[in-house]
Parts: sequence; structure tokens; C-alpha cells
Amino acid sequence: MRTGGWFVVAGTIASVQPAWAGYPDQPITIVVPYPPGGPADLMARPLGDGLQTALGVPVVLQYKPGAGGQIALRHVQRARNDGYTLVLALAAYAIGPLVSRSAGYDPVSDFQPVSLLAKQPLVLYVGATSEITSVSDLIVRAKSRPVSVASSGYGNTSHLAIELLSQSAAMRVTHVPYHGGVQAVTAAISGDVDAVFAGADSLRHVKSGKLRALAIANDTRLPIAPETPTFAEAGVRNMLVTGWYGVLAPKGTARERIEKLDLAVKQVLSDLSKNEVLSGYGFKVVHAGPADFQAFIRQELARWSRLVADRNLVADETEGAKAGVAGNFRR
Repeated sequence: MRTGGWFVVAGTIASVQPAWAGYPDQPITIVVPYPPGGPADLMARPLGDGLQTALGVPVVLQYKPGAGGQIALRHVQRARNDGYTLVLALAAYAIGPLVSRSAGYDPVSDFQPVSLLAKQPLVLYVGATSEITSVSDLIVRAKSRPVSVASSGYGNTSHLAIELLSQSAAMRVTHVPYHGGVQAVTAAISGDVDAVFAGADSLRHVKSGKLRALAIANDTRLPIAPETPTFAEAGVRNMLVTGWYGVLAPKGTARERIEKLDLAVKQVLSDLSKNEVLSGYGFKVVHAGPADFQAFIRQELARWSRLVADRNLVADETEGAKAGVAGNFRR
């Protein structure tokens, strides 16, 4: 009887163990919304390695590029909310639903913020052989014909940086979207476009003699590029555009699992803040837990929604969207 009683009690105890007890005990997948080799990958790889050590389970990176990050986000939105599938979110996460009716998610309510990871200001580049040597040159050229400026895709931060520049400098700009930052930068290097907005990680192409940096969309110059002026110094105000990186989980993921993930991320970021490779690419490691990250997302939505309204950006869903592009935009 005692033995039978013991098994009854033990079974009862096991049955009331919280679902998050023992988490994690299997591999975690981080879905990356852009191709390998770009700035998202520069952040994803050390993050994955660090979390693998901190959590004691394998962490796998799964690349699902396309549609300005929306393919990856939809995949994770449909995933089980057990804390084993996460997504590396970039600033386009907050922008996508503002400019595309097909985004299919609400940035505030459809995901669980885990942690903000880092920020990285955008820089305006031209090819090293371009006749354009300054922002003033670009503005002057735009008075005679529209200048072509590449972005990493519709609805990305680089896309809205182009719109902001067009508005702030009262210049005509033709937006040329690509499927990722690597392709957009390559277009500027080859001269297929007049300029490109990209992250500070592309300053490595300036050092190698392939690009020229015209201005940084930051309030101060970067230590890794002290010779590159801010837009304010170059004569264009209101040009502050920062890309950011964070981790999200599917809606409904247990709070305890979110907190455990955030604690591990915070531990990893403590080490990454000393990572000379990341700092050399212009990343500024910034941790913000679930509540603060959610507040930050709301701030991003408020800021970019004003620009979208001012520029009258309307999504035109086309066959291009089915091929992995978020759509064309009309004014």
C-alpha cells in the first residue's frame, strides 16, 4: 500500500510540474530573416554561439530571407510557442506592417519580445570611383535628374532612410530595392546605382577601396570612421536612422521561458560588448529586457508611421511580393 501510495503521490507531483521546468532540454532554432554574410548574420552567429554555451543546448541558425524579413516572421508566428523557435528581428519588423498590407502581423501583439541586442547607425555610401564626393554633390546632381539609391528591400530601415533623405533635403530620389544588404552594396560598388544606404559594417568596403562614405545618419561621428561626417555636419538635418537587432518569440510563450532566454541573452551580450569584431562593424551592444524592448518597439512604430504618412507610402501588392519582395510603393 505504501508503495502504491508513493507512486500515486509521485505521479501527482509530476503532473503539476510547470511546463517550463527543465527548459531548455532540446535544440533551439533562431530564424534569421536575411541571407548569410550580411549584417544580420554578423549578429546572429556570435549570439547563437553564446546562447549555446549559456543554455547548454545546441542553437541552430535557420536562414529564411525575403520580403523584408516577413517570410521569417510569418514562419515563427506559426511556430509552437514553446521557446524553441525564435526569430532575429531587425528594425524592419516595426516598419513592415506600416507599409505592406500583406505583412500579416501586429508588431505589438503577435510576438513576445525577448531582448533588444544592438543598434547600428546607417551610412550613405557611393562607389569609390563615383564622381559624387559629398552629400552636397548628391543633392546638386538630384536637381538635374533623380539619383538612384539602393536599399536592402522594401520596408527596411534603409528604404525609409532614402525617403527621409528625399524629404529632408528636398531632392528627387529613385529607390532601388534589393533582396538584401549585400546585393545593395554590391550594386553601389559596381556603379549600377548612384548610392546606397547600408549599415556601418559596410565601412569595411571603404577601407578596402570599394566604397566612399558620404555621411552617417547618427548624432555623432563613429570612432571607427572619424573622417566621415554626420548628416547634420553635411548640411542635412533630421537624418537620424539607426538599425537595430532583437530576439522575439511566438505569441503566448511562457513568461518564465522568456525570462530565462532574456537572462541568457544578457549574459551573452556582456561578452559581446567586448567583441572587437562587432564594434569594428559599428555595432553598439544594447540590452533591453522584454518590457523595455516592447516599449522601444512602440516608439519605433510611432516614429516611422509619421514618415510613412508624410510620404504617402502605399503598398502595391504585385507578383514581386510572391517572389520574396514586399511589394512596390506608390505615392
